[in-house]
Amino acid sequence: MDFKEILELIEAIDKSALTKFSFEEGDTKIKIEKNREETICTKPVTQNEVLQIKEEVEIIESDNFEYIKSPLIGTFYNSPSPEEESYIAVGDKVSKNQVIGIIEVMKVMNEVKCNYDGIVEDILINNNDTVEYGQSLIKIKVL
Repeated sequence: MDFKEILELIEAIDKSALTKFSFEEGDTKIKIEKNREETICTKPVTQNEVLQIKEEVEIIESDNFEYIKSPLIGTFYNSPSPEEESYIAVGDKVSKNQVIGIIEVMKVMNEVKCNYDGIVEDILINNNDTVEYGQSLIKIKVL
């Protein structure tokens, strides 16, 4: 039995209701056991009990938010220089490809641009924070 067949066997057993499986062929012995979480009913349901169904259903609408994520590892700056104003603030309307900050990597300044037209909902990092690749920087309500 080769490795691919063993993986297929494991997948088939995982999808099945089996909890134990043993296989033996020549020198090859495979024993698989999986734990199943048991559901325990703490109160037995009788035929006289009627299930109550909630009449009101809460509708959850999508919030239509997106996040601008860091494309690099480095230091985030919210303005072109310490003396200048921030590129954006909470509540500002932003457009696609608008610069929202700078990430410094090895003394090279890299602009971070907005990917959406929208409104700045939240700024998730502070000026001069170290950021990781893929870290959420800005929460945007997409228009």
